[in-house]
Amino acid sequence: METILGLKLPTDGTYNPFYKRYIDLVAGKNLKALSREQEDQMVSIFQKIKAGSGQVTYQTGKWSLNQVLGHIVDTEKIMHFRALCISRGESAAFPGFDQNSYVENATFNKGNTEELLSSFLLNRQLFWLFIRTIPPEQWDVIGKVSGEPMSLHALVHIIFGHLEHHLVLIKERYLPLLA
Repeated sequence: METILGLKLPTDGTYNPFYKRYIDLVAGKNLKALSREQEDQMVSIFQKIKAGSGQVTYQTGKWSLNQVLGHIVDTEKIMHFRALCISRGESAAFPGFDQNSYVENATFNKGNTEELLSSFLLNRQLFWLFIRTIPPEQWDVIGKVSGEPMSLHALVHIIFGHLEHHLVLIKERYLPLLA
């Protein structure tokens, strides 16, 4: 099964099995078209949020909408960095990251939802500019993330699958609170 750029879905052994759920969410999809759809959905969702509503949580102890958006931005930046390094032949292993610690140490709830959304959109634009620079022979290059193999094209699929996962949660758990 191929996606944009003729990339086949990453095969087992080219990524940590934890990420399979994200890869499966984008299986068979044109990633460029999906990215545009995701960006449109994010704009539609987050431009409607009134001042102060970005701090809404659906349950005590869960992230706010701003924190979810900030988490998405952080994760895509980290995955983009890993993809850049792996594409350039980096042999050093990359550590994992504790998403809860990242969110706790960020100031997403003090920030402006519009700025977080702008950061997301700009990051996506930069990511696509990077993708266009990758020659076909580099897509199967494998690095090491959290002690596991990670292919360049697995990282790309994970980015879009990760957002698909969060869009479902946002629609199911947060949007009803804002209606």
